[in-house]
Amino acid sequence: MINKIIDEALIYHGFTKDFETDLTSFYVRESGSAIRFAILHKLDHLPSPTELNTLINQSAPDSFLNHPTFKKNCDLICIHHLNHLAEFKDQEEQIFAIEEDPHFFKKYVLYYSDTEQHAIQDYTFNELVATVSDKSQFSNYKEDPLAATHYSVAAKIFIKLPFLELPFTRRELISLRLQAADAVAEAGLDETYTIIQKLTSNNAEELITELMSNEMENSAD
Repeated sequence: MINKIIDEALIYHGFTKDFETDLTSFYVRESGSAIRFAILHKLDHLPSPTELNTLINQSAPDSFLNHPTFKKNCDLICIHHLNHLAEFKDQEEQIFAIEEDPHFFKKYVLYYSDTEQHAIQDYTFNELVATVSDKSQFSNYKEDPLAATHYSVAAKIFIKLPFLELPFTRRELISLRLQAADAVAEAGLDETYTIIQKLTSNNAEELITELMSNEMENSAD
């Protein structure tokens, strides 16, 4: 399921699948003279970086291997299954070793658990985009980020794969000045805010004096 969603995400972002094997799919995106490659690989175990590089290079089509920018402009996305998220602690060093390996491709390891897979059963990339754009689900995610939900999986995919474009909705921006005024009014600090607005950073001593005077007046009341 995760593989299907990432495949849809790559195609959505302009990639075309050029070649595939049982575990690996190879994509290319051309825009004028610019070219970008992507590889989606399902891990059947956690290999060493050297083993992974060798495996991918042996599987890649000649059209990729013979292109001079293939290894410089290629994202290798590895999908790794965990029975439970708790297993990540035991495999953390191996995963980071793959992602931090500087040779050949830029590597990402997208790991997921059985519970997370179940959470997005039958999901599409478009549904994933709608989920990560849902502010109400984001609020629930902030309260319990470790819970395996639609949003937690969507957030992980967009965080882990930074070349995916985050969806956004254009809306009219509210002036920061108005937001600040509302905030200080709610906190009952209108008078202090007015003092600060009247005095510039060049009048630091005057500002401190007036604020202290105002504080003493409030204390006397």
